[in-house]
Amino acid sequence: MIRSIVFICFLFCFIGNTFGQTENVVRINFLNPSLTIERVLSPKTTFEAGVGFGYNGSYPDLAFASESGIQYIFAGFVDLQSRYYYNLEKRQNKGKKIGSNSGNFFALRMLYTGPDVASNFIRFDNNSFAVGPTWGIQRAYGKFNLAYSMGPIYYFNTSGSHNWFPLILEINFGYNLGR
Repeated sequence: MIRSIVFICFLFCFIGNTFGQTENVVRINFLNPSLTIERVLSPKTTFEAGVGFGYNGSYPDLAFASESGIQYIFAGFVDLQSRYYYNLEKRQNKGKKIGSNSGNFFALRMLYTGPDVASNFIRFDNNSFAVGPTWGIQRAYGKFNLAYSMGPIYYFNTSGSHNWFPLILEINFGYNLGR
């Protein structure tokens, strides 16, 4: 499994051409507070690493159910993504801004959630992981950034519990610090 993920990340590095260049970006996200660094791998691919503290839900097979229908957790997280931007030259040809990696993308995402500070359910293990392909949109509006992605995930913890979930959503609103 891990070898397959690494292979796909390296494959994304070599896809692309010289049109529509990606950029190195450092960003602060507000909705799920984090610091994100997006580094260029090739003209159309980047690797994004984010570290923060935020909210998440419960994965069904990794926790005891709470009494309420809505389950929440506040915990530290690490979010890693290898992104392939597929429409940069199309946006550039239409005269749209492609700076700060403003475009549509496919990604391979890995999310680690650490021990919680507050939650309304009990997890079997303090460490959980989610891995899967995503499709997303990222747009820069001056120094501000809006990103949205979604896709299926395979989730697991270090105790051996695991399953898949058909759709996970991510939305971030941030401020680009620089390149």
